[in-house]
Amino acid sequence: MPIKLTILGSSAALPAYNRNLSAHLLELNGHSLLFDCGEGTQFQLRKFKKSFQKIDSIFISHTHGDHFFGLPGLLSSMQMLGRNRNINIYGPKGIEEAISAIMFQTRSSVVFEINYHIISTNTKTEIISTKNYKVFAFPLKHSVETYGYLFIKNKETLNIKKSFLADNTVSIEQIKQIKAGSDYIDNNGNKFLNKDITKPPKERISYAYCSDTVYFDKLAEWIKDVKLLYHESTYISDNKTKAINRLHSTAKDAAQTALKANAKALLLGHFSGRYKNLDLFKKEAQEIFENVIIGEEGMEVEV
Repeated sequence: MPIKLTILGSSAALPAYNRNLSAHLLELNGHSLLFDCGEGTQFQLRKFKKSFQKIDSIFISHTHGDHFFGLPGLLSSMQMLGRNRNINIYGPKGIEEAISAIMFQTRSSVVFEINYHIISTNTKTEIISTKNYKVFAFPLKHSVETYGYLFIKNKETLNIKKSFLADNTVSIEQIKQIKAGSDYIDNNGNKFLNKDITKPPKERISYAYCSDTVYFDKLAEWIKDVKLLYHESTYISDNKTKAINRLHSTAKDAAQTALKANAKALLLGHFSGRYKNLDLFKKEAQEIFENVIIGEEGMEVEV
């Protein structure tokens, strides 16, 4: 089943030119993971017909408002819509205090449990492990404590060729063994080598969410061979000095990280409101890295 990423917001600091604030929704097997939750995220979820209640985990990169001001409202709406399942929120120190204070002052209590997982690491660290996927956190370099996230779908099993299954009577248990790498021996003692009756699994699915950060070499190592890399590109190189001073990246910086990480595709976002023409970002990034996508509102990308 495909894993789908929806861009809910791609603007930096404040909404501009119909671009909302940072938020990505990753959907898999009837569940959703939300990466950042800028102001207006719940409106975007409604607009693009995405379920609030399917969100299991929310990953906040840092406590600048354009990345989490939408979270108290989203939690309150989940309550009003009758949510009774727990929800997990991952983020840096201060996220629990900030959300709890807002919920308390507005008397916005919820009946479901909010499980906060506070991240504190100076290297790539596993924070979730399920039977279907893993999520890692790693530090970024910004003006406040900031983390990026790497989602990796667990390795697929081998695929058995349809022609083999059509010509042989194979039990469910034998199918499991073949998918795990075993050869097959039929009732007449004929041996079929695993490599002849199977096809390799699909390429491992992975997605990295790298929000506000200045360029640094180590980042590419932590996301090596990622299939889809989202990387902030607040500016193009005409504002390189401003990007460095404000600990942000240019489209060129993002492309350099994608190239060094051997990413398959680069998704750009977090665009400064000073730019109306986003083609400038794509043009600059493609001078270094060819497969560039501009993150536009409502865009769906199959990971």
